[in-house]
Amino acid sequence: MRLRFMVRLAMVLVMIACAARLPAQSFDLDRGREQLVSLDGLWRFHPGDSPTTPSSKALLWASPGFDDSAWPLLRSDASWSDQGYPAMSGFGWYRFKVEVPAGQQPTSLLLGPIVTSFEVYVDGEFVGGSGKMPPETIPSTEFRFHMFPLAQSKSDSRRTIQVAIRVWHSPLWASYVGGGPFQAGNLAGAPKLLESERRHHQLTRNVLFVDIYSYSIATGLVGLAILCLYFFRPTEREYLWFAVILLAQSADNALAIGLQVYSWPPVPINDFIDGVLIAIYLAATLGFFSKVLDARVGKRGRVALVLVAISPFMAILYWPEWTSTPVSAALQLICQLPAVVWVFSVLMKRALRGNLDARLLTLPLLLDVGFFTLNNLTIVFDQAGWIALPNGVDVALPLPPFRMHLSVLLHLLFLLAMLLFLIRRFTRARRREVWMASEMEAAREVQQVLLPDALDQCDGFAVKCVYQPADEVGGDFFQQIADGKGGMLIVVGDVSGKGLPAAMLVSVLVGAIRAEAAHGVDPAKIMHSLNERMVGRSHGGFTTSLAAHISAEGLLTIANAGHLAPYVNGREIEIPGALPLGLVANVTYETTTLSLTAGDRVTFVSDGVVEAQGRAGELFGFERTRAISNQPAELIATAAQAFGQKDDITVVTVDFADLAGLAAR
Repeated sequence: MRLRFMVRLAMVLVMIACAARLPAQSFDLDRGREQLVSLDGLWRFHPGDSPTTPSSKALLWASPGFDDSAWPLLRSDASWSDQGYPAMSGFGWYRFKVEVPAGQQPTSLLLGPIVTSFEVYVDGEFVGGSGKMPPETIPSTEFRFHMFPLAQSKSDSRRTIQVAIRVWHSPLWASYVGGGPFQAGNLAGAPKLLESERRHHQLTRNVLFVDIYSYSIATGLVGLAILCLYFFRPTEREYLWFAVILLAQSADNALAIGLQVYSWPPVPINDFIDGVLIAIYLAATLGFFSKVLDARVGKRGRVALVLVAISPFMAILYWPEWTSTPVSAALQLICQLPAVVWVFSVLMKRALRGNLDARLLTLPLLLDVGFFTLNNLTIVFDQAGWIALPNGVDVALPLPPFRMHLSVLLHLLFLLAMLLFLIRRFTRARRREVWMASEMEAAREVQQVLLPDALDQCDGFAVKCVYQPADEVGGDFFQQIADGKGGMLIVVGDVSGKGLPAAMLVSVLVGAIRAEAAHGVDPAKIMHSLNERMVGRSHGGFTTSLAAHISAEGLLTIANAGHLAPYVNGREIEIPGALPLGLVANVTYETTTLSLTAGDRVTFVSDGVVEAQGRAGELFGFERTRAISNQPAELIATAAQAFGQKDDITVVTVDFADLAGLAAR
């Protein structure tokens, strides 16, 4: 092992000594350069399309032997519209030559973006292109650099290669978009170098839209979060509208990235989808401010929504050439303006009336939506030839190491204002909910106090009551009151509705029951008195109730006001029907009597038992209720709740022991 280590150490020392004597590599800027040539400069140009040769039907202007010396020269970094051919559409040809030295390895072309479609010919042979030529109806506009083969193999002699480019410029945009090449950076040389340069150009272009890309992701994520908040709070539709606003913005920005970076989808399809997303954005904005400012949409708002709905179709009227592109864009903008005006008019009215929410949102919305409208109006003017601002007023602001479009900055300010507004609104809502929860808890405690306790029990009766409200507080009520003669008064009932209003009405009824019981326990008189108290207090609702008195000897007397009949030993008692409490004044209630014997069980249930509903929509029903009516109260209530509780459930069982009879014997 020691010998092996010594050998390795000696080898390392020898390598270090040799490396120290090696000279550093020398780089020669003249002979060591890669062969690459710029093609930017003057190219021969001719408007129109090439005739074909009589023999081969090939395009004459693509032929290397064609004499183009009489053609005018145009710069390759500017469109033909800027060089003496304004608003020219249709075909145009460019020609130039590339000298390839002897021994040169395979060579390629790197051509910059050309509007709108083109084909490349090398020595008369078609080598590729971008987009489609007529009669293709949908023109293509690609803002990318393209590579094409120039010389496929090595040659021992110097060569002159003729390059011809056939361009077709769509008449849809010729009035305001120049045809042909418009950007410098055309090269010829080694394919690997050109591929690296092509990626560099693509990366440079991608960086121009990094702010739009980032904003699209941010608004998409925030929009999804707000949409989830809406699912948790479906009654607050402002969250839904705001989520739609953000998701529409996110999708529209993603669409812009697709067109500018990937040249997809084709421009007419892009314009329609963009119009749809803008229409959704404006409709959601109108719905949002209508909700948060409590403003009725009204006739003007509905007209604005109809115009917004048809605005995407206005955006593509130029496609079948029913109108020009600027007119089509102007019609789209005209259809969008009423919705914008409606929103701003509502905001200003509420702001002038002192509405803090309106004042908080007026300026951010004015900057965001107002700038959007101004920018589109400027683009329409440019398309019409009235001004020269092809990108509108949406300038890119320096924000090292990137840039940010003014529209994105205003979008962010609007997003910040909207989030602050919703946080403030959510905080207010949570405070109301906490207050309501405390009020509901107080009502629940009041209801618990109102339920009978041990002091209300009577000798000779075993009373069990189970009360399961559907909400925190409910509308069912039950009272048992000793009559002072060994008997018991039982009153059960159900107030229509749920929640706090029903609970408050229950407290009124319980107080009235106890007040009336102090004057007598006749069930018919108690029902009559409760009905008179409830007339005019139900506010469109009603209350079903049933009063039953059981004497010490077992005489059961029942008066009913629309409530479910009780059961005795599993058999439903037949009692006459009657109107619920509070509907009509001066109602006379009939009574039904029967005798109980020791061991008999009387069961009272609310309609929450009978109306319990399973997943398939099937009701618990009277048959199931009757079948278990002689079971303990806990079992009956649990069975109904497990079946599918929809309403308050109350079950009361009274077991009669007949102590008076036993004492007499």
